[in-house]
Amino acid sequence: MVGNWDDGTAQKVTADAIAVHKKFDGVTVQGGSTGTVRAMIDASHPFVPVAGEAENGFRKLCAENSEKGLLCSSAGQSPGLVAIAMKTAITALKGETLPQYVSVPIPLTEHPNFKAGENYYPDLGDNFFTPNEFAPCGVNIKATEIMGKSEADQ
Repeated sequence: MVGNWDDGTAQKVTADAIAVHKKFDGVTVQGGSTGTVRAMIDASHPFVPVAGEAENGFRKLCAENSEKGLLCSSAGQSPGLVAIAMKTAITALKGETLPQYVSVPIPLTEHPNFKAGENYYPDLGDNFFTPNEFAPCGVNIKATEIMGKSEADQ
């Protein structure tokens, strides 16, 4: 299935796949994870393990439905990685020494570790990646700060 990293498209193609194939034993999604789970709910498909991106909506659905059998793994290339790359570039431009190898783990949250206000945000929108904090790199951008910005206070 091709969902084009879009919740609406992923929801439609997942619904189509369920209609054709009837049963899935597990699902892996790369973007559009929220739409994929919504399609499963709409089709009353029994919950199966779902590996998806770090979208807030996906994580909300994982937390809300874990008691009903939805077991999730959520990881994603955080936008916070851009801040790390920028800090690295500035350090290099200043002529400071950089390590030869830098490894930044991809933020991962799995069942049963979904925690409101920590790695997903029930009161915020669905379409943003939640992890943007990398303490060892001095990048600590909280999702609530990002989502609280408007054009007037950027």
